[in-house]
Amino acid sequence: MITETGQINFTEAKLEDPFKSQRRDIEDFWKTYHRNNPDSYSEKVLNVFDLVKEENNYTLSIGWINFYESLYSKLTERIKTRTLFCARFMMTSDGYYCLAVDNNDHINLIGGVSSLKDVRDGRFIPDHCLIRECEEEIGVDIYQDGFDYSLKYIKIPKEDEIYSPIGLIYEIKTDQTKNELETVFLNTPHDNEIKSLKFFDSNEKDLFSKNKRRPYINELFELIF
Repeated sequence: MITETGQINFTEAKLEDPFKSQRRDIEDFWKTYHRNNPDSYSEKVLNVFDLVKEENNYTLSIGWINFYESLYSKLTERIKTRTLFCARFMMTSDGYYCLAVDNNDHINLIGGVSSLKDVRDGRFIPDHCLIRECEEEIGVDIYQDGFDYSLKYIKIPKEDEIYSPIGLIYEIKTDQTKNELETVFLNTPHDNEIKSLKFFDSNEKDLFSKNKRRPYINELFELIF
């Protein structure tokens, strides 16, 4: 479910080992997975252990888990995880919305899972994840003049979903045109997770109705339009 949001607050979840009962199975899974996928690696990612809503504001109880625990959750559905990601869509000065096309030709929001890179002075700062992912994925520095961003929406999973990330979704407005933004993408180094940018206007609001892989994107733009 996608909904508009107000303020997002974070509290620390103090848990010794939230997956203790499955620990041996998780470690065996990762050994096998890594052996079969030698280029894979794991890092610490943020997980939401509890979420409380008060009016339009949310408090998220967060803690660090290993990425492979999230992967175990996704592939086996034997533990529940709620990794936290920060994502965004852009609006150009000439009236286009900008999303991304990944290397599997899937249309998606620009963004990624929050990691230790997004911690400053011991505190998680979601805006840092936003800025980092824009630089890494499309080579755009939204911290410079000409970009204005704000947190607009939150993606919340259903309670019975085992693996379902929670997403903070930002709106970014830029004074660059569609062509200018695409030129930056094509001529600035980035991590090659994104194949191309996808631009559309309000007349193409049905573009995502067949997006079975990311149905929440269609839900998002139903709210926007």
